[in-house]
Amino acid sequence: MSGIMTKWAVLQEHQVGERDLDAAGAVSDDALARWVDAAREAYLDGCPTLLAAGREPGVALRHRTAALPSAALLGRPEDVVVTASVKEFRPASFTIAVRVRPGGGDREMPLNASCVIRLDDTATGEARELGNEIRDELIALEQGASYYN
Repeated sequence: MSGIMTKWAVLQEHQVGERDLDAAGAVSDDALARWVDAAREAYLDGCPTLLAAGREPGVALRHRTAALPSAALLGRPEDVVVTASVKEFRPASFTIAVRVRPGGGDREMPLNASCVIRLDDTATGEARELGNEIRDELIALEQGASYYN
């Protein structure tokens, strides 16, 4: 088997329970959104410089999750592994990639999502430049990534 394995900075495992399923017994869109949000928050918890900047007066830490795929594509897994890492950095934002892989069910293909993170000026709504200190914090997190998914 050949292929490229990607390292991820955050890994979470979730057992799939009744509250995670839709009426047809597949994973619900709400469950997928919860798992993506939890992975994003876990990643951001490792960014104290970014979080401190988001608490400054006149600044808001904002996120936008791109349209999620249908969670039903995960099928009926027993559990999921959710990973997150930053895959793209721009001067005023960065993108956290999230992968959700089903386990022990009827499907094996993972779903991918992305979340754009930025610091906004609350008066103007304009994105602020993140700067070298935050960039370096993200680089350090990614260099320490040790999970595969």
